[in-house]
Amino acid sequence: MKRNMNRRVVGAAAVVAAGAGAGVAIGRAVRGPDGRVRTDRWHCVTINRAPQDLGAKPPPLDELPFPVDIQIRPAPAGRGTELAVRLARPGGRDAVRRLRRVLREARSIAEVGEVLLPDTPGTARPTAISKPLAYATRHGREEGRL
Repeated sequence: MKRNMNRRVVGAAAVVAAGAGAGVAIGRAVRGPDGRVRTDRWHCVTINRAPQDLGAKPPPLDELPFPVDIQIRPAPAGRGTELAVRLARPGGRDAVRRLRRVLREARSIAEVGEVLLPDTPGTARPTAISKPLAYATRHGREEGRL
């Protein structure tokens, strides 16, 4: 019994260490040599529409308060359109997060006609336990893979 518990503890510690290592590696890839968040990267999504359906600056990208560079090109193998966007001038992490959120919204508007939001249970009350999930739902479109 004690041996199984020790294996579980060691296994859990290995998983935590691997996750921390992966987080450090990803953080280094996103940051430049000076430790700042790189804002010169292209952020790209594939949209299931023809390139001519998007226009030169699809909404809501046209409403951003800062200038952006936009590339619209056919996706490989005829799978729609690739929409790539980056900041035209250096900006902070908040500008990158907003750009990523707006890029996801542009894909949703182009494909469906509106920004789809996650469902919220009608009977759920905000509690201390549900706060992390509520935060993740609110900010989920700003980080992660596109």
